[in-house]
Amino acid sequence: AESFEVLGPADPVAAVAGEDVVLPCYLKPNISAVDLSIEWLRVHTEDPVVHLYQDHEDRNEKQIPSYRGRTSLFPEELRKGNTSLKVKNVRGSDNGEYKCFIQAGDWYDDSSINVHIKAVGTHPVISNEGYKEGGISLVCESKGWYPQPQVVWMDSEGHSLPAGHTETHTDSMDLFTVRRRIIVQETETNRFTCRVQQQQINEMKETKTNIPGEMFHRAHPWKVTFAVIFSLSVVGIIGCTILIHRFVKLRKKRGILASYCSHLWFYSC
Repeated sequence: AESFEVLGPADPVAAVAGEDVVLPCYLKPNISAVDLSIEWLRVHTEDPVVHLYQDHEDRNEKQIPSYRGRTSLFPEELRKGNTSLKVKNVRGSDNGEYKCFIQAGDWYDDSSINVHIKAVGTHPVISNEGYKEGGISLVCESKGWYPQPQVVWMDSEGHSLPAGHTETHTDSMDLFTVRRRIIVQETETNRFTCRVQQQQINEMKETKTNIPGEMFHRAHPWKVTFAVIFSLSVVGIIGCTILIHRFVKLRKKRGILASYCSHLWFYSC
């Protein structure tokens, strides 16, 4: 069998979730690959077959189920030594390392290709759950990310706020939905920001929300009650002070009048 080299790209192949991607692989020299065995594999996987071409036809009985119906070679290019693989409708789980393995009799060679899947999710949606656990409960949710992003709650000055753990789940495309809850207290601005960021793909989206101050007052009914009682107490104390003052003043007047009357009675006698 004629010897050959299998060549792949030097850099990782970037792919956007939902689109198609081609994983490049070529023979050097560019001899025909029509009569060769071409095997595309996932590295570090128990059942690694992504696509198998053997004896002039595709044989994908042992193919990883998630790739079923999504892979194909370029038959018209095989004669030119092009053994590249097309993967349709890329999903999050396609991320990782692949191997293009080609064999002709006793001679074989392979090349590794890294695939980086990228998906930028939706703008965060903030839901106000109302009063809960001593403050106002806010929930931030964003869908359709890959890799998994980070969710950060911030105050109006951009300072990170302590929040609950980030809930995650994946959809049918293996893309991440993230959700994180926070209990906020009243501030000078009552403005809060939810930021969802993925540093590996250098993407970030954020949403701001403003909470009316009266919501915090309703959230703390004891404060309102205390304020009302305090106000009534102050009014009551002032009222009592005025009444006592008037009563003392009236008693003094009565004392003077009684003394004057007693003097008149004494002189009249």
